[in-house]
Formats: sequence, structure tokens, C-alpha cells
Amino acid sequence: MDASSTLRKRSLSVRTRSNGAASAVEGRTADDGESLGEPVSPSARLVEEYFIVVVIGLGAPIKQSSARAGIGAKIACYPRFQSIQATDKDGTLRWVRTTVDLDYHIIFPMLDTAAVLVNPDQAVEDYVASLSTKPMDHSRPMWEFHILDFPTSEATATAVMRVHHSLSDGTSLLMLLLSSTRSAADPSKPPALPPLPARTSAIYVRPRPPMS
Repeated sequence: MDASSTLRKRSLSVRTRSNGAASAVEGRTADDGESLGEPVSPSARLVEEYFIVVVIGLGAPIKQSSARAGIGAKIACYPRFQSIQATDKDGTLRWVRTTVDLDYHIIFPMLDTAAVLVNPDQAVEDYVASLSTKPMDHSRPMWEFHILDFPTSEATATAVMRVHHSLSDGTSLLMLLLSSTRSAADPSKPPALPPLPARTSAIYVRPRPPMS
């Protein structure tokens, strides 16, 4: 069976851990054989229940096998995306390297076909909105790629990355997404950001005082 066929598919609602699982994760301690990393920073602990959702429109359809290989290669460069948080014997919360199951983290959701045909833009908005209300599974590395492989008014396909705030900030995640893609016009080059709109309001056209 092709590896791409094993990628996880699911309905609009996002599977989350049960209350019992949550308690087990919060009290998790690192095993003797696990590789302990540096302590979780105070700022990372402060954003325990916060995560970021980044959406990017793509100019070409997505091949499941290519997406899986590309994401796997990119994630391998970032230890945080291969780690979970666990408490060591001294009670210090640390990053612990773990095995990453790409079939869990890369998601091709099964949406309502009729809803997608009627209004694909709304289908994307509804799906992204559902992600922003669901907690993440702390027993796994806290990131997910959601691939919406159907055209909208603005893109041929849509990639959504949901990442716990302790791993990164929104700007860094956007740069990570862009570095993982290529231009539809020239696949040998990275994508170019659209030009900034012209600033024509009164605040920009009035004369400014000379610099002293």
C-alpha cells in the first residue's frame, strides 16, 4: 500500500484527548531511557493553552505522497517539532524527543462534499474556525498540517498549520510554511509574497516635518 494512502482522514470535528488522557499527560514524567532536552522556558509554560493557526493558499493541487515527504524532511530539521513536554526526576519540565507519526500529524480531512461544492470558501473558513476551538494532544508533538485539497476563489488548495505557541510564533510559522513550498510559475524558486497595497489615505499624503 502506498504510504500516502495511510494518511489520516477524518470528519470536520477534530479528535481531542479525553479528560482522563489530559490528566495522564499533565502528570507525565520522563522515562530513564528518554533523551532529556533543555527545560521548557517560562514563556513557553505561560502559553500552555495557546496555539497558532496559519493558513496559506497554494497555486497547485497537493500530492499526498509529496506533501508527506516534504513535511517530514522539513520537520526533521527542527527538534521542537519532534519533542513533547515531560517532567524529569527533579520536577523540572523539559523537552523530550519522541517518535513522530506523520500519519497522525498530516491530515486530509473529509468535509461535506455538498458544502464544498456550494461554497468552498465558506467550507475553508468553517474548518479553520473549528480548529481554533479545539485543544491539542500534549502526548504528541504539538503540531498538525491540515491539507484542504480543493479550489477556492483565491487558491487551488489550502494548507493549514496548527501549532502550539510554545513551539513558535505566528511569523516564524508563516516563514516555515513558505520555505516548504515553491512558486507555481517557477518550481525552482520559493514563492513570492504579494506586493503591499498602495497607501493613499490622508495620513500618508500629508507633508511630514523635516527631520532634525
